[in-house]
Amino acid sequence: MRLRFRILLLLAMACRTVYPALPIIPVDSLKPGMKGTGYSVFSGTKPEPFQVEIIDVMHRTTPRGDIILARLSGAGLEQTGVIAGMSGSPVYIDGRLVGAVAYAWAFAKEPIAGITPAGEMLKIWELPDTVKTGAVRQLGSGYRSELNLPPVPVALSGFSSRLEALVTPVLSRHGLVPVAGGIAGGDDTAELVPGGAVGVALIDGDVRAAAIGTITAREGNRILAFGHPMFLAGAVRLPLTGGRIHSVLPSLNISAKLFSPSKPVGVVNQDRLTGISGIIGPEAPMIPVRVHIQSPVTDDSYRFRVADHEQLTPDFLPVGLIQTVLQTEGMMEDYALETRLDLIFARSGRNRVEIRHLFSGTEPLSQMMEKFSAELALLFGNPIEPVRLCEVRAELNFHPGRRICQLISARSERSQVQPGDSFGIFLRLRDYRGEETEKRVMLTIPPATPPGPLTLTFTSRDEFLNQELGDAGELAQPKSLDGLLLMLSESGREDELVIAGYVRRSGLRLSNQAELPQAPPSIQRVLGVPRSLGEVRQVPASRLFKTVVPLDRVVVGSATVEVEVK
Repeated sequence: MRLRFRILLLLAMACRTVYPALPIIPVDSLKPGMKGTGYSVFSGTKPEPFQVEIIDVMHRTTPRGDIILARLSGAGLEQTGVIAGMSGSPVYIDGRLVGAVAYAWAFAKEPIAGITPAGEMLKIWELPDTVKTGAVRQLGSGYRSELNLPPVPVALSGFSSRLEALVTPVLSRHGLVPVAGGIAGGDDTAELVPGGAVGVALIDGDVRAAAIGTITAREGNRILAFGHPMFLAGAVRLPLTGGRIHSVLPSLNISAKLFSPSKPVGVVNQDRLTGISGIIGPEAPMIPVRVHIQSPVTDDSYRFRVADHEQLTPDFLPVGLIQTVLQTEGMMEDYALETRLDLIFARSGRNRVEIRHLFSGTEPLSQMMEKFSAELALLFGNPIEPVRLCEVRAELNFHPGRRICQLISARSERSQVQPGDSFGIFLRLRDYRGEETEKRVMLTIPPATPPGPLTLTFTSRDEFLNQELGDAGELAQPKSLDGLLLMLSESGREDELVIAGYVRRSGLRLSNQAELPQAPPSIQRVLGVPRSLGEVRQVPASRLFKTVVPLDRVVVGSATVEVEVK
């Protein structure tokens, strides 16, 4: 897919026609009171005119740029003010391009807009179009409040108040705001002309999410839009879409367009301070996702694709999963959510990992979004090896009722044991209603366990991993992507209790995370010399064994039991 995209992009650039210079008005030629016309889509697919009056020019509002202040009128703008989704709307005076509507002020009493000069936007076409694979970019977001940029509206299919509440924290990190959207058909999309609606697809398929803007200029198969950055991500490969504007939602804060994106029609290749640029025709890489949702009342499957980007994929893949769930399950109250996420990579060596979770409590969907986002961010942001995720398969199973309990304490039915003995451990559990129960689990002491005190710890998998990482320090950090995938596969599983046995004798933790419990003093002296520091670490207590006990609910808390081995 990546090679095919590069070939198409090179062909598109090689065959590009050389066009005469776009007629523009330099900023220095603008005077207060000059009048012009702008174009944007307010309903349907056709650009409509609105009137523009130049107020003044604010010089050097950015280190190298100016902002043109203008008063807008017509097309209902006196009632709505400047509309989120108008960003990129071209403004002309005497047939020459002034720039793009890009800035607005919340709660303004008049439709005063900031216009990005056309000359600054045209420079985007001169920038190198090279994406460094594997480089993690820091997406810009703080600049929005500094430059009074309106939040970029993102049209979400299956929009609801619950979806809005769940995804708003994620979108706001990127300077985005959710609005209701749908799915536009092939013939139901705006013309890709100046003033036409345009979108940047983040999710495409059975569920969709796309940022909304307006085309400023077009030459052949290349376009300029927005008049401001989307993420300030530099050279990118994001899907470009058309779409339909259904209406404008007036607001005292910032009004917004209601938009349904089409299927991708090209690629966004630049995301810069003065706007975005795109090429119509080539296809941007996206990651396919297959979802199977099962509950006592439904059995559904969905397919969608998510933008392939180091920092966008970790946030928007969970958003797509949330969209599929809410389209299927609606407003279930008390439930437990069992998830299996199968990630498939394009690489030699270990090329897939399955991550399993059980979420329960007041808001399992929110827990799922936060956990998946953190795990994917860990993968894409790892400093070891670039990640190429080529497919995702998700299984989401809903179970009625809450499945969560707290581990209050543990006690052994025997205070003294011998190597090879099996005996019972009683776990005291408290559910979310406060009711307490006792569960008996069997434990077998390994035959090679030395005599003396033995400490048994009872924790969740994640708590056990945190403890191991804390004890081993840097030695426990994965040194390869295979190691990172293994660590992720062993995390989660919140319905499993880890029982570990420790002796109070120092051991050695090796760089491959293997442990030498109770290493003889001679070995400790050899491996502990200065030249070996960083490869071996002494640990105060040696773990002799670890066993996992499956439970039927999420378990939180921990407990410790001491027994004597004879």
